[in-house]
Amino acid sequence: MTKKSAFSLTKIVALALLAVVATGCKKEVMVEGGFSVGQGRQVKFAKGNVYYNVLTKTFDMYKNQTEVTGGYNDSIDKPNYHGYIDLFGWGTANNPMLYTEKDEDYATFEDWGTKLGGNWRTLTKDEWKYIMKKRPDAKKKYAFAEVGHARGIILLPDIWTLPDSCVFFPGMDYIDSNQFDARMWKKMENAGAVFLPSTGYREGPTYKSTWFEGRYWTSTGDFVNGAWGFGFDALRKIGVMCYAHRYPGFAVRLVEDVK
Repeated sequence: MTKKSAFSLTKIVALALLAVVATGCKKEVMVEGGFSVGQGRQVKFAKGNVYYNVLTKTFDMYKNQTEVTGGYNDSIDKPNYHGYIDLFGWGTANNPMLYTEKDEDYATFEDWGTKLGGNWRTLTKDEWKYIMKKRPDAKKKYAFAEVGHARGIILLPDIWTLPDSCVFFPGMDYIDSNQFDARMWKKMENAGAVFLPSTGYREGPTYKSTWFEGRYWTSTGDFVNGAWGFGFDALRKIGVMCYAHRYPGFAVRLVEDVK
């Protein structure tokens, strides 16, 4: 074998290994279930919410669907804080530590997905509405639930088969019935189920939470200073809601389009 041939073979092997590693990493951060969002399109959800590492000044996504930073978001205004932030003002991928209460500071939407490589993006208002209301059997494909010690909601993909020995009661009245330990939840997740944990929210630098509340941004702005979010609360309400302000800190769960 010539030196040139040996070099070419080494290069091919190296590229193949990189492809395997990249594919493995992708599977680690994506739930495999497909969700219709309208116009014949589908998306897959990331396995965890977006967070910002204050020390390294980098974004990443939790590898576990139940993880949240919670009350540590209170530290967004503390100069010596070096932990994580996972509640952001609307469209603040370029300025994640922004916590002012002036809507004009959030005039331009910068998607957090642009900081994470690949084709990650934030769902629009209409895409959330399609998932929750318009796809086939939409009302049977979400529920309040408790996974481990985390409360939140479960979303089921378009094509769904309930795993053996698991139970699922759709709707907003069955949190006591929809409880999953680690083993059971692994089965649900492997079948394509998505879990959005209760996150609370942030007003300025102050973290606020109720017993059971999650708020997630969409990429859709409205009015002069408004923006749309997706959320649920302890009163068993769920859906897409318009907020009069863009500055509150909400969570972010990204998706990728299915090709």
